[in-house]
Amino acid sequence: MNNLAEMLKRRIRALGFEDIKECARQHGIPYELLRKVISDGHIPKDKTLLSYAEKLGLDPSELIRTAYRQRVPEGMEHMFESRAPIPRPAPENRMAPVLGPAACGEWLETYQVEPDAYEPIDIADRDAFFVIAEGESMIGGNIPPGAHLLVSPSAPVSNGKVVLARRGDDEFTVKTYFRQAGGTTILQPMNPAFEPIVVKPKEPLTVFRIVEVRIKM
Repeated sequence: MNNLAEMLKRRIRALGFEDIKECARQHGIPYELLRKVISDGHIPKDKTLLSYAEKLGLDPSELIRTAYRQRVPEGMEHMFESRAPIPRPAPENRMAPVLGPAACGEWLETYQVEPDAYEPIDIADRDAFFVIAEGESMIGGNIPPGAHLLVSPSAPVSNGKVVLARRGDDEFTVKTYFRQAGGTTILQPMNPAFEPIVVKPKEPLTVFRIVEVRIKM
């Protein structure tokens, strides 16, 4: 069965490259993650797959559908066959995808996706997406489990803002962001029953601002 690694290898060869690293360099793709996808069978997040599609000239729907097919339990692969394409709304529709859960607690490693879920937005960030709150560490900030959190990668992040924090490729948490003068980052919960997460200056960390909370009944 066709898989993500095979699709990417075929496309790289079709572009005239035998060396994955050289292809990554010329197309502005982070090599180490691409190597993990092709050599180790790692399945990256939707945003990374969309970037690969854009930079390598691939069909984004087929690329994401292939990734979803690899993630689902055995016997359910038919759910993501080509006869059930994944809708990709045009940017002018101002819709954002719901990409799955993010921990309101400790770090959460997640591959769960909501492939057919989109919600309307009223911000200009075309990279915006939703995550679903999971856990209770942020209930003091009116972020209950199940809330849909609109994440804007282009929005500026400053102390006191609620963020989606990512450590490495796959671990996420939702917290209030505080960066100290020495470079240490404190990810502060809004529930006194939970302890803050301390991230040292040299630890990898990416933060995206949460600009809207939608509470689902």
